[in-house]
Amino acid sequence: MATLAALGEERTAAVGDVLYQVGDATYPFIAIREGEVAIVDADGNEIVRHGASSFLGELNLLSGQTVFVSAVVTKPLRYIAVDRDALRTVLFDDGPLSDLVLSTFIARREALQRVQGIGLEIIGPRSSEATIQMLDFVRANRLPFTWQDAQPPGGAESPLVRLPGGTELQHPSRGEVLRALGVGRELAPREEVDLLVVGAGPAGLTAAVYGASEGLDTLIVESTALGGQAGS
Repeated sequence: MATLAALGEERTAAVGDVLYQVGDATYPFIAIREGEVAIVDADGNEIVRHGASSFLGELNLLSGQTVFVSAVVTKPLRYIAVDRDALRTVLFDDGPLSDLVLSTFIARREALQRVQGIGLEIIGPRSSEATIQMLDFVRANRLPFTWQDAQPPGGAESPLVRLPGGTELQHPSRGEVLRALGVGRELAPREEVDLLVVGAGPAGLTAAVYGASEGLDTLIVESTALGGQAGS
């Protein structure tokens, strides 16, 4: 708490206040000093509550993905808000804090994957190759999702992908889905870098880390999921 207090800003919130909600693009890391917060899905169904000396968030806070759940204050709150970039910096420097936060974030993502109605909604029949490819893609990226094995409404091309917050994408590419979630970026027609790494498997990630650490302007491109087979 002392480490986080030195990085962040102490704030208060009243019962019923929403700290962040489904579809938000950014939100701070929140460490609770006093009070209680309920984590709820898009329909308001409660998933879990967090109290004093605990913290909010899951992997999307570090990856930049949009938020899959909402956080609603249930008891008067006093908390520390830390900007996500400041959090990333301290996690590099503080091993014990990093272990605690990352292991908790990973456990929470795994828990969200078991909750119906969280994350992406994919609508498309089992007979659609594009739908099956999209399902494999979101599984490889550890994204919470639900799947309707049916034709999309209105004659839309399969699959129809509904994002947290309500945005709909018809027959999107994998890159379009990730960019809509706030992950990765769309490349310009021409990009100039010192080092281009194609493929973000273990070897590609290692090459990119070493290149960037030597001061090279490094770009890594990946068609499926960071980590490749090792990540899967």
